[in-house]
Amino acid sequence: MRTRFLVSTSLVALGLLAFACSSKPRPPKEPTVTETVSDAGEGDADAEPPPPKSLFERLGGKEALAKVVDAFTKNMLGNDLTKKRFAKIPKDRIEAMNKKIVDQLCKETGGDCEYTGKSMKDAHKGMKITEAEWNAMVKAMKAALEEAGVAEMEESDVIALLAPMREDIVEQKTPAKK
Repeated sequence: MRTRFLVSTSLVALGLLAFACSSKPRPPKEPTVTETVSDAGEGDADAEPPPPKSLFERLGGKEALAKVVDAFTKNMLGNDLTKKRFAKIPKDRIEAMNKKIVDQLCKETGGDCEYTGKSMKDAHKGMKITEAEWNAMVKAMKAALEEAGVAEMEESDVIALLAPMREDIVEQKTPAKK
């Protein structure tokens, strides 16, 4: 009986061992679900790229323009050729003039400001501004733009906006050389 017991115990142990070590595959791990959008990008191909930034935005907005105009006025006051025109103007009038220049530059560069000042022709009528003074003004503006860290492209764009005003501002043209 003892033999029978050993045989049956051995058979049960072998059965358990066979069951435990069976080659039955384990259930697969759940794969990580990644959501894929099948229409990604469709319709975007036809979308227009965003419009380029206006010169106003590239310059840094109204606050940046105000800094440029303040530096411009200081440059004009520091220039031997132009300082005499500014020396007699009271500080409050210079501040009002600067505000108008900022508004004008804001509008001309694509900002949402409104310029309420006079036309350049009316504002400078009778002042007998010379070519040399105009050139000094352009240099003063370029220096102010550089001082403010304005990139060369934007600096050129601002000067290009001022160029047409020359005809309305300069009254004392340099005679042509023969």
